[in-house]
Amino acid sequence: MIPERRQTSVRTGTVVVVVASGVFLLGLVTRLTVRDTYSGFATLYYATPWPVLAGLIILVAGGLRIRNNSGFARPLAAVGIILLIGGFWPGRGNPATADTTGTTLSCLTWNAAHGRDGWKPVAATVRSAAADLVCLVEAGPTGPVQERFWENAFPGHGISRLGSGMLVVVRNGSVRQTRSGSLGGAGRFRQFEITCRGRGLTVIVVDLKITPWVSRRVPLEQLRTLAEELGDRPLLVTGDFNTPSDSAWFDSWRDNLSNAWTTTGQGLRATWPVPLPVLDLDQVWGNHRLRFLDCHGTWSTHSDHRPLVTRFSITARQARDQVSSRSQLHTMHPLID
Repeated sequence: MIPERRQTSVRTGTVVVVVASGVFLLGLVTRLTVRDTYSGFATLYYATPWPVLAGLIILVAGGLRIRNNSGFARPLAAVGIILLIGGFWPGRGNPATADTTGTTLSCLTWNAAHGRDGWKPVAATVRSAAADLVCLVEAGPTGPVQERFWENAFPGHGISRLGSGMLVVVRNGSVRQTRSGSLGGAGRFRQFEITCRGRGLTVIVVDLKITPWVSRRVPLEQLRTLAEELGDRPLLVTGDFNTPSDSAWFDSWRDNLSNAWTTTGQGLRATWPVPLPVLDLDQVWGNHRLRFLDCHGTWSTHSDHRPLVTRFSITARQARDQVSSRSQLHTMHPLID
């Protein structure tokens, strides 16, 4: 007769194996096929990034060990551990390229978590980055008290008004909001015209809701349309997308926008949740007028999001656009040479 304690172990191990392997298989198939294309699979997709799938493999191995001390437990655990380490191993995009034009700008993107540890530590973290441009999400409630705090924390800077918890701070420059609105009810955006060290660019700051069961199709398509409407204007789109960059709804973005970390990223890509981030919810995108030089995350205990620092330069209009404009002009005025 099997002792009761042993029966309990067998039952526990069986439940762990069945549940963990079931979630693993569903998550893996979803990740390799439909991703978050359908709302019904989106939550599963977001909940099972590669590090989580690796953890589920380790959990299955533990269940096998508990159930019957299976010989598969150790090699399976070894596979899971290797994959888990690989998921947290610092990555690297294309090597950062030195900029010789002297017009390199830097941007700090950060979800400040509503100042959960107080606003002074948040301001100190922002100052330590010494960025030319700061784009904050969850930077506090709209009102004179909070706005006065930011003005006192960054004297001599260009500072936007607070709106929807989003704030932009510019060193050696100015900022002016030109547009804002809802993103299909799933979040909000604010659009700014920035002048920094004599260079102008458009910045769109994004804050999507953390509702994984709501499709990201509408808000991300709306943002892509906004970006396309700006044409040849230098454009930076950044913020807390609450959507990993491997989402199916970012695929169409890559036709006209590039992701800073994909281009020149270094270190751990994931930004949430601190202290063991597994998803890159905070991102920076730019159009063809921006040349990304470096993108990396830093660490702070004052938020559940890691700050993201990006260096970039603003390039001249593309040669083909200039040639096209000249060709059109010559067609209209044949005597012009």
